[in-house]
Formats: sequence, structure tokens, C-alpha cells
Amino acid sequence: MSLPARQNLYRKYRPQRFSELAGQEHISKTIQSAIATGRISHAYMFSGPRGTGKTSSARLLAKILNCKDLQKDKNGLPDCCGVCDNCKRIEEMNFMDIIEIDAASNNGVEDIRQMREKVKYKPAEGKYKIYIIDEVHMLSGSAFNAFLKTLEEPPENVIFVLATTDPQKVPATIISRCQCFDFHSVSRKTIQARLEEIVKLEHEQGQFPEFEPEALSVIAECAEGGFRDALSILDQISSSSISEKITLDQVLEMTRRLSYSTLKTIVSSIINHDLASLAKYLNELYVKGYEPLTIGRDLLEYFRRCMLLKIDSNANQILDLPLEQINETIEQIKNINVRYLIGSVTRVERILMTLRNSLQARILLESELIKLALGDEIFATEALERRIEELEQKVAGLKRIAINGQVSGRIINMLDSTNRSSNMVSQNVNYAPQPRRNISTFSTAKSVEPSENPVSSVKNINDDLSRLREVLGKISNVDAALLHSSMLKKDNNKIIITVNRSFAYSRLKEEKSLSNILEAARQIWPNVEKIEILNSTNAANNISEKTNADTNLSRPVDMIDEIVKIDEQAKEKAKKIPQISDALDIFGGDIIGYE
Repeated sequence: MSLPARQNLYRKYRPQRFSELAGQEHISKTIQSAIATGRISHAYMFSGPRGTGKTSSARLLAKILNCKDLQKDKNGLPDCCGVCDNCKRIEEMNFMDIIEIDAASNNGVEDIRQMREKVKYKPAEGKYKIYIIDEVHMLSGSAFNAFLKTLEEPPENVIFVLATTDPQKVPATIISRCQCFDFHSVSRKTIQARLEEIVKLEHEQGQFPEFEPEALSVIAECAEGGFRDALSILDQISSSSISEKITLDQVLEMTRRLSYSTLKTIVSSIINHDLASLAKYLNELYVKGYEPLTIGRDLLEYFRRCMLLKIDSNANQILDLPLEQINETIEQIKNINVRYLIGSVTRVERILMTLRNSLQARILLESELIKLALGDEIFATEALERRIEELEQKVAGLKRIAINGQVSGRIINMLDSTNRSSNMVSQNVNYAPQPRRNISTFSTAKSVEPSENPVSSVKNINDDLSRLREVLGKISNVDAALLHSSMLKKDNNKIIITVNRSFAYSRLKEEKSLSNILEAARQIWPNVEKIEILNSTNAANNISEKTNADTNLSRPVDMIDEIVKIDEQAKEKAKKIPQISDALDIFGGDIIGYE
């Protein structure tokens, strides 16, 4: 097959020997060693990102298995010669014993059946017949099932090579029958070095421009670890320019990337809280035709660099950046808190997710970056921790007041419940202590003789209720508090509880509260099978009248109103938490409760 007058660079510079497979040395050495020892598998799976050499390696495997004159590389491992008739025909893709199947377009069970019919024939030209199935994860479930037996026990001298960018979609039964090799993303430095070699070779052949090293560095970054993408970009830029030398600015303009200096300027405006400059720089980018997604994508990568360098100033082994940029970035963030940088990465990434569905992406990006410039992210985190600490201190103070005032255990339980609830919403709810006159109502009972104490009489009447509330308090303090001023009646295997407040009645009728009460009741009375909640204001009033007859003792404090107040306050405070507020804005709805 005759080659076209001008071949695409990624096809022209496809690796022709394993020694040319840059960035995947762990795979080439393993396969070459297997060839040297004769331990050839009947099936291989090559998985990894696009453009990292999976299909090229499959062809190299076919070439080395069918090469007539194997050579040794610098490590003493066998490699194909590249000059014999078989090597040349494989390179020209007209070798009869190499069958490439595109599973994206031939993914049905009938396609696999046709392959099974042909696979039984012996190789026509070479020693091995190689089936290369590209994007194998696109096969249908029935096609995989039809392929399974053939893959497990193929005919002699038949080898399958499965290539995929998404191995998670390949059934485990297929994977278990293959030797699996993971192709890695290639480092930017490796890609740039290879690009420099190709540019030099092409320039020597004529009619190919030179490239500045910084321009090739940007191309290597845009490739995101794939050689094929890098060569495609290089080919496109060289074809569309009539300049003798391609500069960094030309590459940035064609790839729609922001330069390092531009990103540094924008980030400086953000961390220095210079809102006017930030708005100005963003507008200049819009005028030049940059899209919000492009700006956000490059900002995210820059903030990531800042975060990693703040954590470890020697993180360049991860970033692979020029030393000058590393030093300038470290100097730029020396006075910035690492929490702020972590929050910045999180916020910009969240912005990118939202921009794709926004009707006014430019306005959204501007507003979110201005928020970031105001320090919103780090301040929100620190303020949250500070408010939780203050709340814990206030609750501890209320406990001390309650204990000094000899308040009953249920008040302290209420404070424990308040503390736990506030921790759940991570919010500082300002619970004011009860007025002293209310607390004193529990201690004035000391002045009444035991025989005349109406509270004592009520306690005798409601002994069962007290026991139930005590046990229930270990399961749910809120439910135990809601049973305050209630009446309890045992009727065979049923417990009847009468409450005198609509709020308590509605909450206790909920399935979860009924389940909590039933669990507590069974700990006291194992034969209880049902809990019934009644609402009887009259019954509650009768108990109150009997309790307060012939005495000036004030009625005990009813904590239900306080529970309602705490509940509403907590919900309002929760709505002010940025994460919850964002969720309500996006999905709608309301806060109906918390645990």
C-alpha cells in the first residue's frame, strides 16, 4: 500500500521498535523478556489513557513475534529488526496475519461469531496470527459471552491483544484470561523531549518551522500525557503558520491556553483581594475570545500548583515545571494560608461543574472569583470552627448553671441534646440560658414537707413515665423531653401515652419516635407490643390542677416551647452554611429535620 505524499506526524513517528516506545519502559521490558524466555501468553490486555501507545504496542508485539531477524537492544533484550519483509509489511499494515477489529463499530455478537470462524485457520504468512481488538470495552454483553471460550482456549499460534481506555467496563471473566498491562500517562518532560527530536528532524527535511522550547512545553502540557495528542497539536500548529519560528504566544493563542504570567497576575489579584484588577483582567480575557470554561480550567491547575508547593516546596517532581516558575510561585504564596489554597481549588473545581449548565457563564465565573478574592472560602472554614467552639463553651456554661441550681436531670439531658444537634449542623446556635426564676421552680420544692409535696405525689403517680423517660433519654433526648407533663397507662401489651401539646403529639406520632419509645418500653416491660399516642389537653389540665391544688408551687417549666425554638433556630442557622445553602439553591426544598 503506497503511503500518502504527506503523512500525519503521529502516524509517521509511530514507534517501530520497542526501544522507541517512550514513557512505557515497564511494559516494553516485560514483553521483551517474555519473548526472550519463550513465555508468550495467548491473550494480552493493554489499558490506559488515549494516545499512550496501546495500539502501537500491539503492533510491535505482532512485529517481534513474526520478525525474521530479531535484534538485541542496548539492554540485551530481543527487538524486531524493522528491515525484514515481515516487519516492513506490518509497518505498512498489509500483513495478512494481523487482524485489527474496531469494537466501537463491530460490537455485536455476529461480528464475534465471524471472527471465531476465521480464527481456526493457521497463519498465512508469519509464525503467529494476531487479533488486535481496539476499544474492547464497547463490545456488547452477548458479544463478550460469545468471545469468552475462544479467548480462553484459542487455536495454536493465535494471540489476542485487547486494547481499552476503560477497563472497568470489561467483564472480570475476560480480564482474568489475559495478561494485563497498564499504560501510564507520559510526563510532560518526556513528551517535550520527543517533540524537540521530531521538530529537529522535520526542520532538516525542509518546510517545517522551528519552535521555541517554551512553545513545545505548552504543547506537551496540552497533550495531558498522550503522545498522539501532542503530535496532532504540533502538526496543526506547524501547518497553519507561515512563520519560520513558532513562538510561545502563537501556541497559546491557537491552543486557547492562558500563559503563566497571565495566571500569575489573576491569582495575585485574588489573593491580594484586589477586586478591581481582577474584574479588569477577566474582561481583557473575554475581549480576546477566551471562554469562561477555559479560564476556570487553567486557574484550577494554577491553584493546584500553589497548593502543592505550599504543602511541599520540593513538589516539582510532581509538577514538572521550570525552576524559575517554581521559585516565583513559592514567593507569591509565602504569606497565604494552606487552607485558603485548598479552599480555592475546591471552589474553582465546583465552579467548573456549574459553568457547563449556566446560561450566563461569564457572570457566574466573575461572581465566584470575586467571592474567592474576598477570602470567603478560608473565612467560612475558620469561622465555622470558631462558632462550634463557642457553642460548646456556652453549652458547658449552661450545664454548670443547671447543676448549681439543682435542676433535674432532664434539663441537663436537654442541654446534651442541644450540644449534639448543634454539632450535626456545624453551626453556632445561640441558646440563651433559662431565666433564674424558671430554674428556681425545681429547687423551691425543698421548703415543702414530704407529706404535703404535690410534686412528690405526681412523681408517685407517674413513676412508670419517669422510668420510661429515663430509658428513652439514652436513645433520644428529644423524644424523652417531649414526654414531659404526659400521662402513661399500661393496658395489657399496650402502652397508652397522653400528651397535652399539639407539637409534642405530632412529633411523637412519627414512625421514628414511636420506634424509639417502643424500644425503651420493652427494656422495662418486655411484653409490650404497641405504643399509642393520644392528645388530650383536658387530661393534661386535670393533672396540672391536681398537682397544684392547695399549694403556691409554680408549675414546672415546660421545655416543649424551648425545643420548638431550638429546632427552628438550628434550621435557620443551618441554611446559612454555604454547602447547605448551595444545595438548597440548586435542588430546592427545605430543611425538615436533622439528627
